[in-house]
Amino acid sequence: MIRNTLILIIFTFCLNINAQQKVTLDGYLNDMQSVYHMEQTGWLWENQLHNRLNLNIYPAGWLKVSIQTRTRLIQGSTYSTFPGYADMIGRDPGWLDLAFSAHDSYNDDLGYIIASKVDRLYAEFSAGNWVATVGRQRINWGQTFAWNPNDIFNSYSYFDVDYPERPGSDAIRIQYYTGIASNIELAAKADSAGKVTGAGYFRFNTMGYDFQLLGGVLSGSDLVLGTGWSGNIVNSSFRGELSYFRSLDNFADTSGQLLVSTGIDHTFSNSLWMQAEVLYSGFAREHEIQNFMQILGSDMDVRQIGFTKWSVFTSLSFPVTPLLNASLAGIWFPSWKGYYIGPSVDLSLSNNISASLISQLFSAEQPNPVGERTRQTTWVGYARIKWSF
Repeated sequence: MIRNTLILIIFTFCLNINAQQKVTLDGYLNDMQSVYHMEQTGWLWENQLHNRLNLNIYPAGWLKVSIQTRTRLIQGSTYSTFPGYADMIGRDPGWLDLAFSAHDSYNDDLGYIIASKVDRLYAEFSAGNWVATVGRQRINWGQTFAWNPNDIFNSYSYFDVDYPERPGSDAIRIQYYTGIASNIELAAKADSAGKVTGAGYFRFNTMGYDFQLLGGVLSGSDLVLGTGWSGNIVNSSFRGELSYFRSLDNFADTSGQLLVSTGIDHTFSNSLWMQAEVLYSGFAREHEIQNFMQILGSDMDVRQIGFTKWSVFTSLSFPVTPLLNASLAGIWFPSWKGYYIGPSVDLSLSNNISASLISQLFSAEQPNPVGERTRQTTWVGYARIKWSF
């Protein structure tokens, strides 16, 4: 009921704006074929038709209203193979339930899921150096690429290949810009369980580096303190993030946990881009990961971004031609004796049509249901064509 009322208000507002007021509409439509191979399930397939619409309205110079939707039609054998898969796809973790989903099976092996979600729905007010944003929005405080310990509002999985916008939060955010490269922010969000995350953030520049400090409460349960930086060492970019978490309920009985990521990236004269990153997770032992399908989704808490105590990431990207880009990423999970290898190729077919081939190979020694560690290998392949408008 709340969702329908909010959407009705916004579209009524759109219909009443006059010709001098600016409205933009863009988005994309892509079709992605996925093939999975797991030792437990054998070969599986899935096709996903994915539409995104971004509507932005500027009724006045000081006001922006945005509504953005994501709609997917998913068909294939994954529906019947993974219990709860349809519910996971259709779930909205936000304070407002802005999702619609329906699903059914064609037979014992195949099924479909229709899922639509409003993942941006906000009004942004600006006055001088002040900006206030109310509604479902993306709050990104991250500095590094693969893992973001400072991104306490909108954590996501690096392995999700078809959601570049990343999830949003039902939040209130106030920003004050103290200079060209410095600002102060206060933000608070609520999730579907009514748990509140609230924090303050200060970003400033000194000695050629951008630094940030943050502190607050995560999901009403943990104190969180963090810092991050980005700058250059000679001709390479150097960046990192650190967050410290401590349970409020057991504050005197625990020493807290750390999440730390740091990395370096460099662009060579021939346009080859190389990056490396390391993550330390004090929460790794708390996660019960039995197969890699558990980490492919994008809906996660920041404390879940590290699956092993140490993770080492590296990647290369090279424009083979102006229209063809190739990349290769890899991650090493030492305590799992595991690895991830992810090559991809992106081809521009025209100004607004592109095609991609993506491969993901996971292999690691993980505990099976009886507690024994056995090597599990999972391969996922994607073929995607995308039309942007």
